[in-house]
Amino acid sequence: MNVRIEVQDAPVREALSRLVAMGENPAPALHAIGRLFKEKTQRGFQTSTDPYGRPWAPLKVRSGQPLLDKGHLLNSIDYQVEGNSVEIGTNNPHALTHQKGATIVPTKPGGVLVFPGPDGKLIFAKKVTIPARMIFPTDGLPEDWSAEALDAIGDAMRATWDGGSNP
Repeated sequence: MNVRIEVQDAPVREALSRLVAMGENPAPALHAIGRLFKEKTQRGFQTSTDPYGRPWAPLKVRSGQPLLDKGHLLNSIDYQVEGNSVEIGTNNPHALTHQKGATIVPTKPGGVLVFPGPDGKLIFAKKVTIPARMIFPTDGLPEDWSAEALDAIGDAMRATWDGGSNP
């Protein structure tokens, strides 16, 4: 036996239409997640911690917070929404060095690296090891990021449901 119910109530029909629209256009929720992840990534620079809350290696040659000198890397963090996904990243070529760490050696055999020290004097080195200072999560989404992403999706759904603009 089949039962068919037809909804004639205009507000219910409107709500069902909005529910279908949410599934067809996830962009508001994806933008909310992108903004959230960008903010959380940039907050890691200010707290000198990786996405999992672990502290970054301290600086050895000078004082201050790692990766905050001129703000180029921090300010290059952004996100983009494409189709049904959101991607966060940077176009800064130095990001991978900091994300994974690196050992830098002179390009010429027997050469030395030269860079300014904190007091303005030049420092000479045969190699420089830059410790990993993870910027982006690589071991799964941190729990707090996941919880806040779910909240952002809920907020985007409520805004769509209420007929409001993007959150």
